[in-house]
Amino acid sequence: MSQHTGVEHLGQYRAGRVPRPIREVERATLAQLDVIFLDCDGVMTDARVWVSPDGVEHKSFSVVDGHGIAMLRESGVRVAMLTRSPAGIPNARARKLNFDAVHTGVLDKAAGLRDALSILGVDAARAAYMGDDLPDVGAMRIAGFSITVPTGRPEVLNIADAVTSAHAGSGAVREVCDAIILARRHRP
Repeated sequence: MSQHTGVEHLGQYRAGRVPRPIREVERATLAQLDVIFLDCDGVMTDARVWVSPDGVEHKSFSVVDGHGIAMLRESGVRVAMLTRSPAGIPNARARKLNFDAVHTGVLDKAAGLRDALSILGVDAARAAYMGDDLPDVGAMRIAGFSITVPTGRPEVLNIADAVTSAHAGSGAVREVCDAIILARRHRP
């Protein structure tokens, strides 16, 4: 029985395939997006976890990314989180940024994305998914547009439609938000 770790995707990539930079994506592609789903660890954070001696975890988030999310929501694009992480830290960050939907503890991200799209009433073709690791592959294949970070797994880089120049937890989300906002501003 699969635990949805993405192990089935390990090693499945074509050498040399690199997604195009997000800044080179056609405006029409970005302008049609209604929602973006963000993974938490490795996208909104740099994938590191600090653990105190009593076992309490701490994560670092970028305020620059947070402001990008606020601007993106203001532009009319909904923002959602889909993460394997348990509720605590991701929920706190999503609440602070007024996310439209938060799905934590999601082991099967493909099924989680399908459910979330149904709840939001959004067609997969008008959804973006931003992930970085093997558990994200299924959701990235479902979303109409997929994005990763430069440190994404080779298997993720292989299927992503676009990649940011900024690293996870250091402006990658903001880079995507800015690109979508500018595309929506200049649509016909």
